[in-house]
Amino acid sequence: MFLNRAIKSTRIVQPTIYNPSITAQCFLPQTSIFNANTNTIRSKHSKRQIKRLFQKHPARIRVATRNDTMPKFNPPLDPKYEAIYTPTMILHNGWSNPPSSDNLDVLEKRNELPFGIKRTGNKPNDAVGFLPVYSKFGLGGSKQTTIVRKITGDKEIFVEELKAALSISPDDHKSISWRAGGTKIELNGNRTREVKAWLAGLGF
Repeated sequence: MFLNRAIKSTRIVQPTIYNPSITAQCFLPQTSIFNANTNTIRSKHSKRQIKRLFQKHPARIRVATRNDTMPKFNPPLDPKYEAIYTPTMILHNGWSNPPSSDNLDVLEKRNELPFGIKRTGNKPNDAVGFLPVYSKFGLGGSKQTTIVRKITGDKEIFVEELKAALSISPDDHKSISWRAGGTKIELNGNRTREVKAWLAGLGF
């Protein structure tokens, strides 16, 4: 009795395929999953496969390049805040010395910046910590990103200046993403040395 009702319900319900992020949605093979109360549709493609097939496929990129339909970004902007300090000591592990307390001119200019970075603490003998910039490797080492932590102040200006320092277009909103409640960012690629050099030049 229950099986007959289930068969009748599947004949009446006509599920539709809908995914607003894919333009070629009707070409995706679908799998129908039947439940006693619902009838849902699940795509066989994962998000990575969808990106590879319909967004970053080499043939699609060639056609878009030929037709001049590839998305174009504006050129990178120039930094508003230039370097005010040059570290006198840079170690192989990425540590660089911050400006001393006697360098009042650099400290005053650094305090006028609308953003800031806190160095790592809890070092033995009250040693100066590192800039909180780290490299991260995911997907078996095939994906490399850079993590910047302990960001304070105006975060929008910080991202704008970071994009200008790394020659990233201001229209590129996918290269940098916020993490952990707005105090940590993650940007594509291993840009650790460049970010540390930029922060050290601002006196952090």
